[in-house]
Amino acid sequence: MRKILLSIASLLIFAGSINATNIGYSKDDIDRFNTFRLGSSHKQGQAIRFSHAKLQALKGKTIDFAEFVVGSKNTTDNNINVFLATTLTGTPIAEGTLEVKRGLTKIKWTLDKPYTITGEEECLYIGYTAEIGTTYNLLISDKSYDIEGCNFAYKDDAWVDTYGMDRGSALIFVNVEDADNLTDAIIGKSNFDGYYKAGDKCKFTAQFINAGTTNINSFDAVVEIGGSKTTQHFADLNIEPKDAYSFPITDIDTSTEGAQNISITIANVNGADKEADTSDNSVSSELFFYPKNMERSLLLESFTGQGCPNCPGGHLNIEAAIKKTGKDIVEVAHHVGYKADLFTMSEDPTYVFFYPNISSTFAPAAMVNRNTYTNVSTSPIVEATSINKLLSTIYYADTKEPYVSLYLKTTLDESTRELNVKLYVLPHKTVPHNNSVFNVFLVQDGIEAYQEKGGDNYTHNRVFRGTVTGNAWGYAVKDITAGKLLSWEKTITIPDSIHSSYYADETKNNVEAVLKNMSVVAYIGEFDQNDNTKHTIYNCCEARLGESHKQTGFAKPTDVNSAEAEQTLNIFVNNGKVCVEGDYSRLSVYNLAGAQVENAALAKGVYIVKVVAGSKQTTKKILVR
Repeated sequence: MRKILLSIASLLIFAGSINATNIGYSKDDIDRFNTFRLGSSHKQGQAIRFSHAKLQALKGKTIDFAEFVVGSKNTTDNNINVFLATTLTGTPIAEGTLEVKRGLTKIKWTLDKPYTITGEEECLYIGYTAEIGTTYNLLISDKSYDIEGCNFAYKDDAWVDTYGMDRGSALIFVNVEDADNLTDAIIGKSNFDGYYKAGDKCKFTAQFINAGTTNINSFDAVVEIGGSKTTQHFADLNIEPKDAYSFPITDIDTSTEGAQNISITIANVNGADKEADTSDNSVSSELFFYPKNMERSLLLESFTGQGCPNCPGGHLNIEAAIKKTGKDIVEVAHHVGYKADLFTMSEDPTYVFFYPNISSTFAPAAMVNRNTYTNVSTSPIVEATSINKLLSTIYYADTKEPYVSLYLKTTLDESTRELNVKLYVLPHKTVPHNNSVFNVFLVQDGIEAYQEKGGDNYTHNRVFRGTVTGNAWGYAVKDITAGKLLSWEKTITIPDSIHSSYYADETKNNVEAVLKNMSVVAYIGEFDQNDNTKHTIYNCCEARLGESHKQTGFAKPTDVNSAEAEQTLNIFVNNGKVCVEGDYSRLSVYNLAGAQVENAALAKGVYIVKVVAGSKQTTKKILVR
């Protein structure tokens, strides 16, 4: 009898919820690795938003309960404050307090009185807030893809749209009665950034989420670019609610150079007039097509050492990867990351900055265009023991925009060993920030010297011999505007031999500078001395001493101006002392406790360095080995 009664009760519960339909943007894929927090405040929170158009489609339906997932239960009193509201700052329609017994588990909020959607609401928000310690991650998302205007989070005393943060959708689920036949597609963030040349056949990808309650079986993709419109029909699909769907965009007219506006619209979802809310079915962006004859080169910087036993194999891996890609790649070898040696220059330790952990470096290693490809590394540097990682990094770097073309001109007087270098940079497209640098390296091939596991007469190629600019980071450029030519010139005298300036004793560690084996390498790219992931190089080129290289695509600019360039400071350690290249007025060194220490015979460890140059102060962490 007891079993029968229980069965009847279960049926009644099921019958009472059979018409309840989940409305929202996320599937209940709960993953602890998708927890996060925003800002520094103790107050954290998330909310999802339903637009006016979506509410009109749901007019007359009732919201009776919602479910939430949070990343941690360690809130004040183990509670979260939940709400249903028309604004994120005004008085809620309904609110309550829920106990969080466990994180990463659904918590149900049943409204005291079900809310009937009128269709007149400008929008509706359903969300939660809580106070939580700064060591805990309260927020959680599905890490799908961003949908504009749908997901919000509380950050530093204000609600912000998480669109563009690559978080996806909040794990908030709203149950609406009798809404089991809702057709609704929302187009997601579509990224059309990349390197495209006029005339190339391009294939792009757009995506949308099924935000309805019924499967999507067909739709049209209407693409408009440069006044030309095409329609692609997609059928025989089975896209379930909350699932995302990516689809290709083909047959785009790429014949015109320069910027082109593109718009993509999802239409006729499940047939004409089946979708009530089409307000979020379009996305617009801008494409840029570089000249047909555009030449771009990638800068591959390797990290090696004479005492490194695995480096000869790494050199072969780099050579093989370059050959396999078929890309135009300029290589420069820094002798740092393992141990200092005959070829280590004073600038080299500065580039340890690009390692994932500056206290735990390694070789053989490499980085390509100083890009960070998160699929293979948390920093620009990858192990050169893996050809696959090298290949992945090269292919990824080649998708990034070059922005500029380069013209590198050198004049050499062999009798005096005087070298004049002129660099011209022609921007095709305005760089969207004011943090760029250019630099010019001196590189030498064909040096025979000892190499561990390579013998006494190992041939060292692409060896970094210092900078023509005299600075590890080069020169800062504040303005890179399309059509505005940047020009720079400097003359240096190349000595008969180049001292490994990492060492104090100039009578040792000298290498003959053979002019016929030397070249200069110029590059320009992004610069952020506090973040090693923001150093993407746009373009680079190489010229032998006394020769020139004008990249194809370097057309005569209509606006010729010398852009302002200011020398950046190169801060490095030499024999236990912090040194600075460049003009400055004050240098201070502090330990991690904040106490100032004498800049001499510094013990091993990490220090804070502050350098004042004019009105500018530079602060940098530096490692003393």
